[in-house]
Amino acid sequence: MFVNYASDPERDSPINLTAARGITGFWLVWKTAMYDWPLFLTVPYYQTPEYAWAVPPVAPGLILTVEKWLLIGLLVGFVVGYRIRFTAVTGALLLAHLAVVRATLVGSGETEALYIGVYFLILFALFHDSEGLSVDFFRRTKHESLETLRHRLESDGASYRMPALKWCLIVIAIIYFGAGYDKVFHDGLLNPSLEFAAADNLARIVTTYRPDGPLKFVAEYPLLTRTAGIGTLVLELGFLIAVLAKISITPIILGLLSFTASNRLLLGIHFVDVYFILLLFASWDIGFKRLIRHRGITVVFDEQCRTCMRALTPFALLDVSDSIEFYSQSEAPSRYAQRTDIDMSSGVCVFRDGDRYEGYDAGRELLDQYRCFVPIVWVMRLSFVEHVTARVYGYVARKGDRNIA
Repeated sequence: MFVNYASDPERDSPINLTAARGITGFWLVWKTAMYDWPLFLTVPYYQTPEYAWAVPPVAPGLILTVEKWLLIGLLVGFVVGYRIRFTAVTGALLLAHLAVVRATLVGSGETEALYIGVYFLILFALFHDSEGLSVDFFRRTKHESLETLRHRLESDGASYRMPALKWCLIVIAIIYFGAGYDKVFHDGLLNPSLEFAAADNLARIVTTYRPDGPLKFVAEYPLLTRTAGIGTLVLELGFLIAVLAKISITPIILGLLSFTASNRLLLGIHFVDVYFILLLFASWDIGFKRLIRHRGITVVFDEQCRTCMRALTPFALLDVSDSIEFYSQSEAPSRYAQRTDIDMSSGVCVFRDGDRYEGYDAGRELLDQYRCFVPIVWVMRLSFVEHVTARVYGYVARKGDRNIA
């Protein structure tokens, strides 16, 4: 359910990395947009004056508003994978500045989560070359050889490294370990009584924060409160141990998610950021298999057409269940190559259950292989859309760059 990238840094699809980039971008856009940054400037004091240097000395409200929308624009570019090294690094700098401005008044976990976002953006930028499903990746394919493009389509054993997720996982595990360490040690010294896990400690916290909550009865059971305290320490300290030991982290993450939900019920405190952060490490590629239709299709493509092969690359990367077979025209099985009712000049032909699809219809059939594209397929079947788009497809297919090594 969750992947320990310290022990399994490679996947047979780049989907997990793409999903993690999308989750990170959406999370940070939400965090950035939800705050009225100039509002902080209306407070006549600083709770933490040591961060006051971050407040712009001239037109601070305007500058913070401009930074906010610049950051959102950069994050959108990051999500689609456009110039990741620039959008992620520049976005990290803007996010760090806004986080420090917020820290002048608010030092809670919500502000600290912004710093985690900074770490993530920097790590994605450092390992931007490992991206698969991104604008940057498809820009690079323009300069790849025909043989490389062809091999990517026909290869059955491709693997994709995900160092960005590996180091993001280690960063989060270290942060959790630090939280657990602070509960066990005080001023660097071990607290043998483990006050945090004491039965009366959690009971006192529950009755203080949410005395009328739906789970207030928990405070009346010392064994339950002590178990909860010890369980918290095990989860926070054990996360890093599990990562470095290269064992399954699924039980740990499920426990941390449950712990976050219980905080909402017990204390009325909801750390929504935790869900975004931990879901980065879910095995999205396995879940994506359910979106692929259980039917096999065959694609025959023109290996001399760079445009055709580049257009097919996303379908090959998304095909985590190996439901699509790709053949170049020169190596297509005879049952396809010898058919007289096929116009190979269209660049791409799709075969399914004895039926053939060429050109525009072939592209629509490939999209229909994935349930997540159903709305697009429905629109493509509208007569006026098909009339216009089929003409555009035909023009691109005829002008497709061929015989370019």
